[in-house]
Amino acid sequence: MECKNCQNQLTTNQKFCPECGGKVIVNRITFKTISAEILDKFFNIDNKFYQTFLTLLKQPQEVINGYVEGKRVKYFNPISYFAFALTLSGLYFYLIQKGFIDYSKMMEATVASYDNETQKEMALKINSYIAEYSNVMAVLFIPVYVLFSKILFSKCKDYNWAEHFIINIYLYSEATIITTIVLLFSAINSKLIVTINMLMFLFQMFYFAYAFKKIFGLSRKTLLLRTLFFILLIVGFFALLFIISIAIGILMELK
Repeated sequence: MECKNCQNQLTTNQKFCPECGGKVIVNRITFKTISAEILDKFFNIDNKFYQTFLTLLKQPQEVINGYVEGKRVKYFNPISYFAFALTLSGLYFYLIQKGFIDYSKMMEATVASYDNETQKEMALKINSYIAEYSNVMAVLFIPVYVLFSKILFSKCKDYNWAEHFIINIYLYSEATIITTIVLLFSAINSKLIVTINMLMFLFQMFYFAYAFKKIFGLSRKTLLLRTLFFILLIVGFFALLFIISIAIGILMELK
């Protein structure tokens, strides 16, 4: 038997060609093989995905340390995992924009604290902008997460910048996947959407704290202090962006 790609001689028990790396195909094309190939090539969702998802949830340090140390066959690639998370969250915001998910209760809660009509209008515009460009913002914010985690946890474990990037890509993706799945199910009852959003925000903070403890081997005291600083930095950064957006909106209105 020979490889159909490079004509290298193969043994009957080989599944991949050792010369070119091509997969050995012996069966005829069926709809089952076509479906499997589409999932593998375009979505790459197989046992690795579920194993990565469950391990990141329970023992995130195993996935992170495994990838950093070169054990990359067992788990899902971090960039592919991030792309899947963005696709899922993009679907959620797309359904909101198209009106399939009633987001009115969340919008009402957002503007309830404003007395000025201009501020209310600006808050609604910002929410609309976030929904439309959520994935772009996620990509842009990852370096911010990396910067803050590098500053706060560099003395706990000697990870370089690229390794902190991998840590935050994995953790952000895991939190986003779980949050989006819960929000999609909560969309059945629009009255719960405000409460669920708040709970998911708290879940993300808790998950990052839990993951940092596992990855960096932090004591409870160190975990509390450093994670609190990390969360405050992230919240402060988003608050600053929100204030800047409001200020720009007010200036545009005055003109």
